[in-house]
Parts: sequence; structure tokens; C-alpha cells
Amino acid sequence: MAQREDQLLNKNWNFSLDRDQEITEVSIPHTWNAKDAFTEGSQYYRGKGTYSRQLKIPKKWQQKSIFLKFEGSNQLTRVFVNEQLLGEHIGGYTGFIFDITSAIHAGEENILRVEVDNTHNNDIPPLDADFNFYGGIYRDVSLIVTGPVHFNLASESLGNLLIKTPEVNLEEAEISIESTLVNDAKTSKKISLELSIFDPTGKKIKTLRKITNLGSGTSKSIPIMHRITSPQLWSPDHPNLYRVEAKIYDAKTNMTLDKQTSNFGLRWFSVDAEEGFILNGKPIKLIGANRHQDVTGLGNALPNDQHHSDYKTIKEMGANVIRTAHYPQDPEVYKTCDELGLLVWSEVPVINDVTNSEAYHQNALQMQREQILQFYNHPSVVIWGYMNEIFIQLIFNPKETEAETQDKIQTTVALAKKLEMETKRLDPNRLTVMALHENEIYNETGIADIPDVIGWNLYFGWYSPGLDSFGKFLDDQHSRYPNRPLFISEYGPGSDTRLQTNQPKPWDYSEAYQLKLHKSYINQVEERDFVFGMTAWNFADFGSDIRQDSRPFINQKGLVNMDRSKKDIYYYYQARLLEEPFIYIAGENNETRYIQNKKDTVEVVVFSNAEKVQLSTKTQNLEAAVKNGIARFYMELTEGEHQLIAKTEDPNPVSFTRNLKVKNRSHLLEKLNKEALRVNVGTHVYFKDESNNDIWISDQHYQKGSFGYVDGEVYLKNAGKFQGTASAISGTENDPLYQTMREGLSAYKFDVQKGQYKITLLLTEPEYNVSTENIYNLNEVRAKAIEGLRSFDISINNTLYKKDLNLARDYGPLKAVKLSFEAEARNDEGINIQFSPNAGKALLSGIQIEKL
Repeated sequence: MAQREDQLLNKNWNFSLDRDQEITEVSIPHTWNAKDAFTEGSQYYRGKGTYSRQLKIPKKWQQKSIFLKFEGSNQLTRVFVNEQLLGEHIGGYTGFIFDITSAIHAGEENILRVEVDNTHNNDIPPLDADFNFYGGIYRDVSLIVTGPVHFNLASESLGNLLIKTPEVNLEEAEISIESTLVNDAKTSKKISLELSIFDPTGKKIKTLRKITNLGSGTSKSIPIMHRITSPQLWSPDHPNLYRVEAKIYDAKTNMTLDKQTSNFGLRWFSVDAEEGFILNGKPIKLIGANRHQDVTGLGNALPNDQHHSDYKTIKEMGANVIRTAHYPQDPEVYKTCDELGLLVWSEVPVINDVTNSEAYHQNALQMQREQILQFYNHPSVVIWGYMNEIFIQLIFNPKETEAETQDKIQTTVALAKKLEMETKRLDPNRLTVMALHENEIYNETGIADIPDVIGWNLYFGWYSPGLDSFGKFLDDQHSRYPNRPLFISEYGPGSDTRLQTNQPKPWDYSEAYQLKLHKSYINQVEERDFVFGMTAWNFADFGSDIRQDSRPFINQKGLVNMDRSKKDIYYYYQARLLEEPFIYIAGENNETRYIQNKKDTVEVVVFSNAEKVQLSTKTQNLEAAVKNGIARFYMELTEGEHQLIAKTEDPNPVSFTRNLKVKNRSHLLEKLNKEALRVNVGTHVYFKDESNNDIWISDQHYQKGSFGYVDGEVYLKNAGKFQGTASAISGTENDPLYQTMREGLSAYKFDVQKGQYKITLLLTEPEYNVSTENIYNLNEVRAKAIEGLRSFDISINNTLYKKDLNLARDYGPLKAVKLSFEAEARNDEGINIQFSPNAGKALLSGIQIEKL
């Protein structure tokens, strides 16, 4: 029986933060930023947290070697046993093991204390990034107990066997298995190392042995070579896994001293600037996603089943590749990718900026060594990454002098060369990569020529104008650098499942625009063999303290939401990537559609990988061709509820059913006796309030007998780059309702029947630097001369309801303001809300009218 015990230490920890010293009981995985990163934004706590617990060590372990293993703790970790400092680990995304034998009192209670600090540190990557740096012991902790002779554990590899496959082809595969043995006993030992190799079916195919002497207090690395004939190759379609079982025996007594196992796979690959990625001799276009590791309510402290679920969902999307942006992820991730058949680009968090210090360089190199050595045996890993958009801070930091700029470039290029050299020293058979943002500096400095391949993070149609500019950029790069293999490492717009439209535009955060951009990018990559792959940004929405989008503190570019509920775009990828028959009616978050009059048609979008699909209701049966995964139907649907059934044709028919509600906008005023009318003013998108399912319809121009704005214009921020403000609005969960608005309007009219009505106006001041002057303390000339002063009066049917409304003065900028008034519509006058500017332009974000 192997003398090794491995037990989780995830329960019964006491925890406190330095800032308040309040002690609570927690379980690992744990982070202290699961909540405050989403309420305080950039003010979320970055400091020190302390974990402690008792550790009972049986007396029978007195002659054992005892280790403490951490799979990940962010970012500076110090471990104390009985108040003795046993080790310090720098970096938050790789594992580490400390030998705690010397400090343990066998047969007694021991005190284990772990200090974790996620304070910004200029010498520890990452310095800056568009994701949260959650603090805490957020991956599993375990206690490992061995005999005095054991496999080396307290190392950068965590004691893993190193299984190399330097030569693989269809006929045979050469493998080299390197084990490092340690003798902590007081006498030398004659030991036997035994390696048993099992094929993917579990059948033992070979046992290899080697006898050696191991001196007291020494360690020895022992490589053993073997060739496997007719190998069962690993690939996304056939993720065949071999297994090595390694045992250390006492050569005299034949007693088992230690044991460990490792899976491995046999495959070979290359990349060509013209033909793309070649796996096992066959070209394969890599399409998948990036993945951040945080989930709603948990932060980054995820149980293993959540990691497994994420990657299973990615595989079910039809993906064959994943980028673990922007850091090595949980060991469960790599194990799952091996088993599911997902190729992996794994990278270290050298992101956005580099510090010109020896400590920063050494810490970055250590992270790369740990990443490679800890995940070396995983056949899914084909690319090691080591930098992401590393000059982006330099480009967007106008404070840098020319000398500082050159110094930053020099140290960054020097570090890239070191990382490339260290990566190739440890693993010459995998590809190296860095991801670049859209800027010529990477070519000018030569840093793009250092790795084997480069990834471009490209956001044409979002941060840069024009979807077609994406393909033009790629063609230009390939023309200038024809021998450079290209990968699209990031792309995609933000989307909010609460926002829907049939007229998608950049920066409207609609699911429709997300579909439009992704479809365009996939098409353009498929047309270019020299682009060997693409990973969408991102698999799931994730926490980012700097974000001020429609959901503050969340980067919303995910294919699924942060809680893992799916957006439409996820199903679109299934239509493009899956081989088995697939069909889906888009609109899970858009179940209510509006028509202007009864003759209008309703657009229904169906995703499928069939050539043709049928869509039917009780009264209609239509057929349409599928192009680029999409079939569009324009159906004449009466007001009310309809059941839609989409089907593919034989020989392998599949179907999908969705219920759809149709409402006529021209009838909304007539129904005010039953339900309120809500308008998302200043925008073409509909908004659904998740708290009560209320729908705020898109805005419209007033026409007699209906409702809408009389005049004014859509408020545009950032030189017209996007509608409304991208800033978070305090005092509401419904930021999009307030972020878009109509400015300079004089009236908003509803041609309602006579009666009493309640009118609710939603407003916010979108500018930070606005005047808080009181207009009626100023003369007219001076008021108009004050820059940024916005004051207006609100009247309803010529009766003044609100005088000198200055949102900045009365409530503060970027605050949600809700004003409600009651008014009477007499005869045929309807309800006319009038805005009279005193200075600047009046504005309005939303309006609700209901009959009393």
C-alpha cells in the first residue's frame, strides 16, 4: 500500500480582513471580493486577509513528510505553522506546495495561519487589467502526507511527473517520463522506480523499472524512455488519454513508498502561415472562446464542478479551442479540457504594462515556469502565452515622456525575449504566443516577431469603426508579414439581455448587434486560411471594477451571462459549429414583439446548421433557406400569443418550439385602463426590467392619434461614438433606462382619452462637470453665459409642475431621478408634457403613463 495520504483542508477556517478584524468562519474556495467588487467598483478591498485553523496531526505521522498544497491564492501568500513562517509564494494563478514537516508537532493540535494579500504591487503581474483581482484562497487546499522517500513535491512542478512526447506520428510515439525522487530519511536507500503505462481503454501496455541508490537528504531525477506503437491519438473529436502509474518501492523489502498517476495524450501539431493549424497531419480551424473564472455571487472562488460545467458548456457550443484569459486556471480546467477534447491556449498574467525592475521580470518568469511545469502533461495545451496588450497603457498614457516611453519599450521587449527563451527551454515542442491590441507599435518595436505566433485582439465595429475593417486589417497584416501565423485572440461587443431591437447599432448593447458582429467576424475568418483560429471575448460576462457599461462593474461581452444563463449568441455558435442537426428560435429574452399596425410583419430569426428550415404557427407554414447559420422569417402575426414551431427536414429532423407574444403599438394608448405605457426615451432599443418584467418600448416620433417626442435629438456621448452615456447611474439597477436620453426636446405627447393620469419621468444628468447654479439667482444674460448650466421647467398641459430643474444641483450628476405627477386630460387635449429650457437643453430618459 502506497504511504501517501491526500486530504482536502477546505473546511473550518477562521477568516478576518486587516481593515476590520471581524472573524468569520469560511470554507475554501473563498474570496473576500465576491460582493464589494460589484458594489464599490474600483474601491473594492485590496489588502490583507488572514485564514487560520487548527490542524490535528496524528502521532503515527511522526516519521512522515508533511506538505501543504495550494492550487491558487491571490496574490502574495505567507504560510505559518505554529507561528513559524514556512514559505512565501508570489503570484495568484499557479499552485504551490510547502514542506511543513519541521514545524509540525505530531500528536498535538497545530495552528495553521495563512496570510493572503492582493494589494497592488508594482513587482507582481498583473499590474492593470480589465478584470477583478479577487483576493483570497480561492482554490482548493490539501494536506499531503508521505513517507521519507517520496516523489518531489515542494517544487515549481508540484511534484508532477514530466511526460514528454518529442516524436509522435501515426505509426509510433516516443515518450520520456521524468520522475524526481527525494530521500528525507537519515540513511541512504536502494529504491526501485516502477512506471506502468495504460492505454485509453485502461489496458496495461507496459511496465518499466529502474533501480537506483538515493542518498540521505538527496534528490534524483530519473528519465525513462519508451515507444508506443500504433498510438491512439488525442484530438478534439477523439480525446484519447493514456495513463502512467508511478510507484517507488524499497528495493530490499518491496514495500511501496510512494505513488502517483498522470494522464497524457499523444498528438502532434504545427502551424503554417498559409494553411493554418495542423493537428495530427490534418488542418483544423480553431474556433472557441476566452474564459474568465468568476461567477455571480462567488467571485472567482469556484468549486470544481463549476469549472467542469463551464467547459462542458463551451464544448457543447461546438468549440474546439479555449484561451484561459488571462492567467493559468484551476487544475480541474486542464483535466476537463483533456477529457472533453478542447485545445488550450494557456497564458500568464503579464498584461497591459511592465515594471522595469528585476523583481517584476523574475516574478513573470517564475509564473511562466510554474504554468508550464504544472500543466505540461496535458495534451489539450498547445500554446503557451506570456503577454497581452502589453503596450496598451503606454499608448493611452499621455503622461509618459519620450525617455520614459523608450525605457518602457526596452524593458518590455527584453522581458518578452526572456519569456520566449525560458518557455522554449522548458518546452520546445509547443507554440508560443502573445496577444496584441490594434496598434502598429507591436510591429515597430519588433516584439511581434518574438513568439511563434501572434494573436490580435480586434474590436472593429465596437472600439474601432466598421465591421469590414476587420478583414482589411487582417489582409494588410498578412501582406506585410506573410510568414507570420495569425490568430484572433479577442473580438466581440458588449450585450445586455434586457436590451432588444430589430435595428442593431454599435454600442446599443443589444443582443441583435452582438449577433451581427459575431456573424461578420466568423465569416471573415472562414474566408482566410492564413487566420488559423479565433476565440470570442468572452465565454461569460465577468467582473471588472473599471466597467461603467449597462451593467456596472461587469464586462458584458460574454456569450453567456455571468450567472451562466445563455444569450442568443451562444446558440448561434452552435448553429455554426455543431455537426449534429441543430435548430433554435432566437429570442429567449425577447418574447414580446411590437408591431406598428396590424399589417406589419414580425421578424423571427432561426439558427440552424440545416440547408432549409420550416417555421409554422396554427395558421402559417413557411420555409426559408439558411445562410451563415441564420434563417429569417417575416410572419403576419395578429396581436396576442402564438406558438412557433421550427423544424429541419429529413433525414434527421429536429425541432424547437417557442411562445411569442405580439402587441400593437397603436393600441397601447387604448389599453391604459389595464396596463401602463412605458417608453425608453432617446433610443431604438426595448428594455425589460428583470425585477418585474415590465417592458419599456423604443422611442418614436409623435404623430396625431398616437404618442412620442415632438422634437429634439438623441443625446450622443464621446463624439457620437455611442448613444447616451456609458457611465454607471447610481440609485438604480436599471442603468440602461437612464443612460440613453433625448436632448433639446420641447414636448412629449400622448393623445389619450380624457381622464386622470399619472406621469412618471426618468431623468439623469449625463455630464460630470456641470453647473449647479440656481437659474433664478442669475440674470438671463449671465445664465446663458455659464458653460454647462442646464435648467428647464416642466409643465403638463400648460400647467407648471417643476420649476428650474437642475439635475446636477438638485440630485447630482449620473444619478437616477424619478419624478411623478398627476394630471388631467380634458376633452381632446390628451397629455402634453412640455419642457422649457432656461439654460442649456432639456432632456428626458424615460416616461411612463398610467390611467388613474
